[in-house]
Amino acid sequence: MYYNSRAVIIKSVDYAENDKILTVFTEAEGKVKAVAKGVKKAGSSLRICVQPFCHSFLHFRRGKDMEQITQGKLLDFYGEVRDDINCALQAMYIMEILDHAVMLKDPHPELYENLLKVLALLNGRGYNPLFIRYFEIQLLIVLGYAPTWDRCVACGRKKTGSTHFNIEGGGMVCGNCRAGFNNTFILSEESLGILRLLSKTAVPVLARIKASEAALRQLENFLEKYMQYHLGKDFKMKNTIKNLQKIIPM
Repeated sequence: MYYNSRAVIIKSVDYAENDKILTVFTEAEGKVKAVAKGVKKAGSSLRICVQPFCHSFLHFRRGKDMEQITQGKLLDFYGEVRDDINCALQAMYIMEILDHAVMLKDPHPELYENLLKVLALLNGRGYNPLFIRYFEIQLLIVLGYAPTWDRCVACGRKKTGSTHFNIEGGGMVCGNCRAGFNNTFILSEESLGILRLLSKTAVPVLARIKASEAALRQLENFLEKYMQYHLGKDFKMKNTIKNLQKIIPM
């Protein structure tokens, strides 16, 4: 049985002499494993379509253990992202998140569209930390780990005025309930406002959001801890980026 789908290549691994095994995030089927036969040959028409974080239209043949990619057409190579080391690293980080957070054959069309929009922003506007934070927040929402910003997760009180967030509980805690939580993350008013905005804003607004360096650092630190806890995963690319930033100006 055959099917077609737009797809973004998450990663590829060499297999046999001329083949690759791919992890692909498809619009139609979600994340799938697929083999691209003969793709390492110089004359392969698939070669350009299956580079990491390329956007392609692919033809699949279903298999017992994995699909086979039979044909493909490149839709976007994101050349500007590839030419900028920071953008390329951030795109690879997004691919790592998808690989570990999304289950096989579990379609998420809204997340797929957000992925394309963030890659397009990186390609057209360059690196902006808020583009990555937006994708992290939207992924958490789609997968059912949406943080609760508008009420206390312990008592349900709305508009608490608190900036204390309990990562394990997944939301804000008010002053009355705070003593019952051992681990709270104190967010600045600026960071909390941006997080609320990223949870509900449209992609075109992202480039217009202004944030201080302190808020950007806090947002990254907060979401890293939140994702580690709720997704149960440390992301290697995040650590790679941090280490490179110590020796390479980005």
